[in-house]
Amino acid sequence: MWNIPIITPILGYLMKLCYWICQNNYAIALIIFTLIVKLLALPTSIKQQKSTAKMAKFSPKLQRLQKQYANNKEKLQEETMKLYNEEGVNPMGSCLPTIITMVILFGVIGVVYSPLNYISNIGDQSFSLWSTKNETITEAEDLVTDVIILADKLDGKSYSELTDEEIEEIFTVDVLEEGGKINSVSVSQDDASESELERAQRVFAELYYDDAEFAEKITDSDVLASRLYQRPQLLIFQIIDAGYGDMFNVVEDGLTDELEEVDYTFFSIPLSAMPSWTSFYVIIPILSLLSQLALTIISQRYQKKNNANASTGGMGMKAMLYIMPLFSFWISFSFPAGLGLYWTLSSIYSLIQTVALNKIYTPERVEKMDAGKKKKKKKPSMYERALQAQQMQQGGGVNTNGSSATVLYDEDGNEKKMSKEERRAYDRQKIAEARKRMAEKYGDEYEEFLDD
Repeated sequence: MWNIPIITPILGYLMKLCYWICQNNYAIALIIFTLIVKLLALPTSIKQQKSTAKMAKFSPKLQRLQKQYANNKEKLQEETMKLYNEEGVNPMGSCLPTIITMVILFGVIGVVYSPLNYISNIGDQSFSLWSTKNETITEAEDLVTDVIILADKLDGKSYSELTDEEIEEIFTVDVLEEGGKINSVSVSQDDASESELERAQRVFAELYYDDAEFAEKITDSDVLASRLYQRPQLLIFQIIDAGYGDMFNVVEDGLTDELEEVDYTFFSIPLSAMPSWTSFYVIIPILSLLSQLALTIISQRYQKKNNANASTGGMGMKAMLYIMPLFSFWISFSFPAGLGLYWTLSSIYSLIQTVALNKIYTPERVEKMDAGKKKKKKKPSMYERALQAQQMQQGGGVNTNGSSATVLYDEDGNEKKMSKEERRAYDRQKIAEARKRMAEKYGDEYEEFLDD
């Protein structure tokens, strides 16, 4: 469900490398992994910081334009685009870091949900940039989901208490259909193999024949934290923690020992656990909330310090900045502890990065850096070509560099060569079009002419 092609596998094997370097210490590996991910996104953060610093000089000019052309929206739009181009400020510059952050976050969710695919050496593993597959782990996942569905049907009874009729009723393929979607794949009578049901029945009939607590424990909301049917690898850790890890030897001899050797904890905190108000793990959403609030407050202070004239967007925008950390706090209860810890570590790193970048790339320093750059002739950007096209449509006849509109660019941004006669004809045409538009706008008569 959360596996993003290319992104999730790459992040997963980056986590495995960190896990190996840290000698199978997942806590330290997670700290290093989060730091590397932040460093990979650092270039876009630097670019965003430079753009923010430029806004300190840009905002007062923009406000003057807004006052000057308050009654002429068309002219305001034109002058605003010109100002963006002159100051080298990209109005969409803040979008890229946000998009990259969201893509990485969803990729990390896939890694958190499938730790066995990456940090373990269990079974034969095939890898591609689209997904990872491991038959042994897949069989363990299938066993977990089958057993949980069937255990729910036991209604607190031990296997020995079931009558032959009840056993026949419970252990049918139809029971699996009631589970709905497992691993995001609809289970039907055609794709539910008989061997899966036989393995699940062996768990009940051989391992936990007289254990009345078995079915109750592995379906208890405090143990499995509900809605984990689409997170089977986390269920494996939950069941091992509940004391029923022996069932995985049904899949393969010695598999239980291999699973128990996998360290999926953060300083003894099981990362497969789901935070709740009644458990110790509530501290994870709290830490996530506090770290994000601190990041929001520090960021706002630097923005006000570096750009006192910038618009804050009113009370609604301010409220939104503080609602987002609260929202992340709320949804932290819907995700495993591993994701909440990644979120917290990422916020702490972002806080340090924000302070450092604001110290290095101040508005004054960025202005000096821009002034010291040599002006080089280069092809106009897509943004500049859009500005030129808009100005031509409005009949302004001015290029982005402020010169007469006798220079055109092709689709690749290369300057088109024009003869003197072609330029004269082009200018006459544009002047005629502009006169015609002005005449139509003010209701004057217009007579088309071409001078020699």
